[in-house]
Amino acid sequence: MNVLMTGTAGMLGSALVPAFVEAGHTVVATDIDTSPPVWGRRGPDLTYLDVRDEKAVIDAIRTASPSLVAHLAAETDLEISDADVDAAYLTNATATRHVAAACAAAGVPLVYISTAGVFDGVKDGPYDERDAPNPINTYGATKLAGEHFVEQLQPQHFIVRAGWMVGGGPGKDHKFVAKMLDQVREGRRTIHAVGDKLGTPTYTKDFANTLLGLVETTNYGRYHMACEGEGSRYDVALHILDVLGLLDEVELVEVGSEFFAADYSSNRPRSESMTNRALELLGLNRMRPWRDALEEYILANFSDLRAIRRSA
Repeated sequence: MNVLMTGTAGMLGSALVPAFVEAGHTVVATDIDTSPPVWGRRGPDLTYLDVRDEKAVIDAIRTASPSLVAHLAAETDLEISDADVDAAYLTNATATRHVAAACAAAGVPLVYISTAGVFDGVKDGPYDERDAPNPINTYGATKLAGEHFVEQLQPQHFIVRAGWMVGGGPGKDHKFVAKMLDQVREGRRTIHAVGDKLGTPTYTKDFANTLLGLVETTNYGRYHMACEGEGSRYDVALHILDVLGLLDEVELVEVGSEFFAADYSSNRPRSESMTNRALELLGLNRMRPWRDALEEYILANFSDLRAIRRSA
């Protein structure tokens, strides 16, 4: 396939682009950030594309003549989204409408990356594709609006909801796992982690491999694509310390969300746990248990932290 991807400079793009290239596909990688990509020679150069510009989106699809478009570009920061609702809607909803309409006009199937954040978190047990969304923050609401535009404008679509994203390595990982690892690197003897929010970590490598299998079909529709199982942020942090062999050296303290309220003021669902029911029914679920995937990620990208802590 010839695949046009948007928003590829982030952590998910750092996995998707090389995975698609290594599978034999041609990738046109785009983003508003065109600094050298983390995949280096394993993939294409980054081309500038601002998906908020409708004409630019139409021109990019016309020029690339793709057989598939993967729309990753988004504003994913909850606090930034709540602080500027209009900007978040423009990036996550209006821009997605531009992409969906252009794909429909060109007859090109569309992959839209969405989020577990479309749910309100009140369900006991993991969410599946049949559950009704009910977002409780701007990010979730704008991503759900993007889903609606995709459904309305381009029937040939894969709406793929990811969980707590894990991946990117030292260059692109700015989320929870990297923040925990930064504290280890700084030599912290005590680390705090929230225990009252549940989710499903989603390793970008597993996500890329699973998405590759899905887009080779014409089973269009809505999918959840998260690693198996669930856990709290505390559970994730505990596993990180276990993998690094630091359980006896670092004290991990479980706290409530209010502990970090000054830095993370946006409403977050109590649970963003998901199950990949639709993928299972098709025999396409390649997502591993999250602890196995997280261990591989840490040892492949941050194994130096074991030596750093033990020599301190």
